[in-house]
Amino acid sequence: MIRIFCLLILFICSPLLADNTITLTAGDRIFLFVPGEKAFRDDFTIDDNGKIQLPEVGTVSIANLTIQEAEQKIKQKLSSIYLNLNDFKLTLKEQLIRIHVLGYVEKPGTVSLKPNSNIQLALAAVGGARPGAQLDKFSITQNGTSRQFNYKKYLDTGDPSSLPTLKNGDTVFVPVSPLLGNIEVDFDAAAIQNTGDANERDGLTLFGEVRNPGTFSYKPEMNVVDALMRADGVTHHADVTKIRVITNNKPYQFDLKSYLDTGDESLLPPIKPGTTIFAPIEVDDINTTSRTVFVMGEVKAAGPYEIGKKTRFIDVLANAGGPTRFADTTQIKILSETEAPMTINLVEYTKSPHTYDIPHMKTGDVVFVPEKATVSEKSWLKITEDRSIKIIGAVNVPGRYEWSPAMDFMDLLAHAEGPTKRANLSNIRLILENEDLDNGHDVSFFNLQNFMKEGSPKRLLPHLSAGMTIIVDELPDDPSDNKASWLRQSPKDSIYIFGAVGAPGRYAFNDEQGFLDILSAADGPNKEADLQDVLITHRNGQRTTVSHLNLANYFETGNENLLPKVLPGDVIYIPQTTKPKDDKSVMVIGSVKGPGRFNWNKRLTFLDIFALAGGPSETANLSSIRIIKKNKNDPNSIIYFDLEKFINRGGNFAALPTIRPGDTIMVDELPSDPSDNKSTWIRQNAEESIYVFGSVNAPGRYAFNEQLSFLDILSAADGPNKDANLQQIKISHRNGSHANVTTLNLTLYFETGDETLLPKVVPGDVIYIPQRNGDWLDKPANRVVRLMGEVKNPGRYSFNNQMSLLDLLAEAGGPTDKAYIEKIMIVNSSCCGDKSQIFSLRDYITSPSDTPIPMLRPGDTVYVPNEEDSTTSLLRQGLQDAFSFVTTLLVIGAAL
Repeated sequence: MIRIFCLLILFICSPLLADNTITLTAGDRIFLFVPGEKAFRDDFTIDDNGKIQLPEVGTVSIANLTIQEAEQKIKQKLSSIYLNLNDFKLTLKEQLIRIHVLGYVEKPGTVSLKPNSNIQLALAAVGGARPGAQLDKFSITQNGTSRQFNYKKYLDTGDPSSLPTLKNGDTVFVPVSPLLGNIEVDFDAAAIQNTGDANERDGLTLFGEVRNPGTFSYKPEMNVVDALMRADGVTHHADVTKIRVITNNKPYQFDLKSYLDTGDESLLPPIKPGTTIFAPIEVDDINTTSRTVFVMGEVKAAGPYEIGKKTRFIDVLANAGGPTRFADTTQIKILSETEAPMTINLVEYTKSPHTYDIPHMKTGDVVFVPEKATVSEKSWLKITEDRSIKIIGAVNVPGRYEWSPAMDFMDLLAHAEGPTKRANLSNIRLILENEDLDNGHDVSFFNLQNFMKEGSPKRLLPHLSAGMTIIVDELPDDPSDNKASWLRQSPKDSIYIFGAVGAPGRYAFNDEQGFLDILSAADGPNKEADLQDVLITHRNGQRTTVSHLNLANYFETGNENLLPKVLPGDVIYIPQTTKPKDDKSVMVIGSVKGPGRFNWNKRLTFLDIFALAGGPSETANLSSIRIIKKNKNDPNSIIYFDLEKFINRGGNFAALPTIRPGDTIMVDELPSDPSDNKSTWIRQNAEESIYVFGSVNAPGRYAFNEQLSFLDILSAADGPNKDANLQQIKISHRNGSHANVTTLNLTLYFETGDETLLPKVVPGDVIYIPQRNGDWLDKPANRVVRLMGEVKNPGRYSFNNQMSLLDLLAEAGGPTDKAYIEKIMIVNSSCCGDKSQIFSLRDYITSPSDTPIPMLRPGDTVYVPNEEDSTTSLLRQGLQDAFSFVTTLLVIGAAL
């Protein structure tokens, strides 16, 4: 009974032990139990980068972590999205190793294997090695180190010790055999063996009319006959009397027939490593006489024939066996060396041979009988230009076809087996050569798509003529593909889209598409797009017009009337919001620290823009600054301003020149370059210097006088940088009997423009601009709130009256998983003594209207306790101690 009670106490009070011995690696498959969430029903696989993709959270790296560590990390990531994670659990479903198998294998890539798998299982996972792989020189890369191993030895012996042990992330490379060439062909071991077993420098190269040409190894005392037998001898087409042999760059001609007839070894040419042997094909010598004519082409027996004085054309044709069934007897040509070529129509000749004039044959004449033009034979030589028509592009059988006046456009398209499914039938081009035109050709367009839809009469089909070229353009597979084939796309069928879109370019477009279609084809606007001012240039009319579109207003209202009508040829431009617009910017160029284009607004003055540009450089001519107005027709389009006089004598800010969007401020440079005051600081008088430190772009010591102000010295230091804390600028005034420090809130000055906020600085003063996240000593206690305990980022935080306790917790990243949010303690500091109060964040979340948020003031302290400090936790700990004490007594009693 005592044992059962002890086991029960141990089961209730002891936490479950997590398995910390298993480390997760790439390829492992895990299951995340999140009650009530459909997105977590399927398993997650760790990718090669050691990460998993979680819904609503994104990627989380968990490789090389234990199961408990990965569970805590994922739970922490999910806690920012999901509230109830008390039952969250990570379970390892399957642990695998990831191996990269590359090289000459069937399916190279990355495979997942069970631990303790070997190289053979990795090869099997990628389909095995391809025929021609070099099995004795496999290599494996582990932890950046490569080494070779003999996989052939393992296949021969079955000894697994000859194979390396695979680890997660290893790379196995399978090389190709050097017997394979540089061109991918089907592997044929016998063919590779027969093509030679040596290189060109050390072997014998045999080619031509031999049975197995290739490069073969040389053996001592080998002669040319032995070499020919190594290539399986010569073919029956070889001319054995004129075999060429080149040894040591010296050519020889070998007569194999004479050698076999006589056995004279002196006829054998020398053979050495690197010798080349060529067996030529045997050809008949051309025999001509003073009465020879030639018959070529589609006849039964083409060749040379002798003629007499009265031999006619029909006699020569009959002697050659007559035309074959493939001959085009209407286009027989007679070619002569002394006269122009003549065309014989044998069909017309057979109708009236007495009236058809055929000249007598002369020595050297050539009779050419051409072949009929067929669809399978596309040789353009078979059809002359005056009786052909060409159709190219997106048709099933493009080519050059024989033309007849009886055919129309539909006949030709049907003869080419019709358009393909990607043909652009709305813009078919017809090109006809015309020497009377300046460009030498005439181009017309035909919309076959409308013709088929409207059922137009046949008379509206385009007129065809010999020599014409018809081009059927091809539509892209998808909208982005038209950019790859833009050269084939007509500008009259295109629309242009530029600017902040996913895929700017030129796109195919027709009248049936709208603005949203072309915007979708360009992958839509990107995140930097300014949707409130989309520009559309309409170029389809007699003059170009530009319209503006507020696309954001359309997305908010869904009003289709806001979308413009766009046509082919129009240009759509979507500007970026990250760059200043031309009509809402001011340009500052010349001798300033940071010239450029700056966004303009009504609150900016001339000095503000000058400060944005970093102020004048050391060589700036401040006495003649030019302001170039955007309106050139304005008589005051160029204004000159003496800033040096304004600075030295002082002036009313109302006297500053008015700056408008589009204006340009030009600061000229002085003719002579004055010395850089920072590089010559030793020669500079300390009574004429002022010091600028901290978060400015150019800290240092600067020349200063009584006419300059705080903004002048701040601009001279290139202004505050991006990390500057503009609310706590310190100015040390050293001109009195003792140093006096004042604090400037420059942000308040920028917001109000109140010049009284700017301090008076004189030579000798020190200006310090701290960082926003600087040393905590820079922030006095009466300006911060202290946050301690179970929060993500405890520390000292800047605080003002507009912030609440919730803002402070959010700034610190929120409470941790161990926080006891039911009793958050706030200590308010006051002149009459500190006071403490308790706030329940859980009650506020469940019932915000019934739970007021305590007021915080600078100087207060907020403490978020640990859940172990709660009453329930203390009671549970007390019960555990009591149970332990009772158990001890029972054990002692049992022992007695």
